[in-house]
Amino acid sequence: MNDELEELVRFPREDLDIELKQWMDPADRSVQGKFAKELLALRNHGGGYLIIGFKDEHPAVPDPNRPPDLAGFSTDYFNNIVKKYAEPAFHCMSHVVTHPVTGEDFPVVVVPGGAKVPVRCKADSPDGGKSAKVDTYYIRRLGPESSPPQTGAEWEAMLQKCLLSQREELLTTISNLLGAGGGVVSGGLNVAKSPFAELLAFRDNAVHRLEELQMTTLPPGDCARFEHGRYVLSARIVGDIKELTPTDLLDLVSKLRRYTGWSPLHVFSRPELAPYLVDDNTIECWLARDEARDTAHADFWRLSSNGLITLVRGHQEDSPEITESLGGLAAGTGIELTLPAWRVAEFLLRVREIGAHMAQGPFKIQLIVEWSGLNGRKLFSQGNRRLMLEDHIAREPNFRKELELDTDEIDATLPRVIAKIVNPLLRRFSFFEPPKNFYDEELAKLTKREFA
Repeated sequence: MNDELEELVRFPREDLDIELKQWMDPADRSVQGKFAKELLALRNHGGGYLIIGFKDEHPAVPDPNRPPDLAGFSTDYFNNIVKKYAEPAFHCMSHVVTHPVTGEDFPVVVVPGGAKVPVRCKADSPDGGKSAKVDTYYIRRLGPESSPPQTGAEWEAMLQKCLLSQREELLTTISNLLGAGGGVVSGGLNVAKSPFAELLAFRDNAVHRLEELQMTTLPPGDCARFEHGRYVLSARIVGDIKELTPTDLLDLVSKLRRYTGWSPLHVFSRPELAPYLVDDNTIECWLARDEARDTAHADFWRLSSNGLITLVRGHQEDSPEITESLGGLAAGTGIELTLPAWRVAEFLLRVREIGAHMAQGPFKIQLIVEWSGLNGRKLFSQGNRRLMLEDHIAREPNFRKELELDTDEIDATLPRVIAKIVNPLLRRFSFFEPPKNFYDEELAKLTKREFA
């Protein structure tokens, strides 16, 4: 937890689960009402952080009006606000976190998720209810901002989070009663520890299948074995899924919009590259069957009629085409700065399009992204498109992130969504922080097919 909180103050930003506030007088009752609205919204969002002492600018900067001490921003202070304004009440924790570079302290309030019913504001703030209004439910909305739900979809999303918490508590209770400790319990009841369990199982099966093919089909040292690492992008479309045949799936994925010359899940017509059926519900494709394969062009992917998708790729930076153009950069030693944003964005956009055809009505997207083989790699910019003044090197081999996204969020704020996914990856490289407007500029090029 300490490392996570330290990262929040080192790289402050507003997001759906992060709210920044400038220094305020904690004794001011109107300020307490403002804090109340943020705490209730974060609780209904599924948890998050309230960080105090930063101006919400781009990028965020510390507020110079620092109080002489931070005793007023204690855990008791915020829980008293919760008791006054929240129904039902919940417990939050306030931590004083020291910035690892400047040494300045900032209060970070951790708001837990797991609400089994939506939290209602039960009192008006002293400013006539302008900051917090009685009998109002607050959520985190795109912007980001804390405000009441304004559409049926926003109400549904809030209620679904509560229902999921109720379900997980019930399943945990059943598991404990039967002594199973999670997983499958007696009587055939499947107790899932994670809402991503179905996607994880699909992902694991796909990767296991690929590793079997690599071991049994490819000679030792073959570039398509991804011996220097790989990345795996997996998604699940969560909604009312139509009944589609494998032929329907193939036709659907064949017509997806392409954003780059090497689009994920692209369907080739050549027999050695064409997808094939692995069971009644799943189509699979392995491009390493082509003898002209290289590390960057040996994709493996699966798509099921249940709305589950996994793509496995080797690092493009390890292919001869890239290493030769960089004067002989050794395979396994570099990651091109812009590629993760491009690859994740195009994958997500194509999954979004698949979901629009597979789902009847609204749907969400669960996403799991993973990189391996990172340790010792250095960020670089091909063609010096981006100025790199220092060496930024990864010291951990793997990176993984799970998240669930609303399609409205993807449509309205794609650069922010990609930043939420890719920024934590880039920070593994000696705390690298991309420049302002990095994602806006790169995704504009992607969507306009500007590859230079």
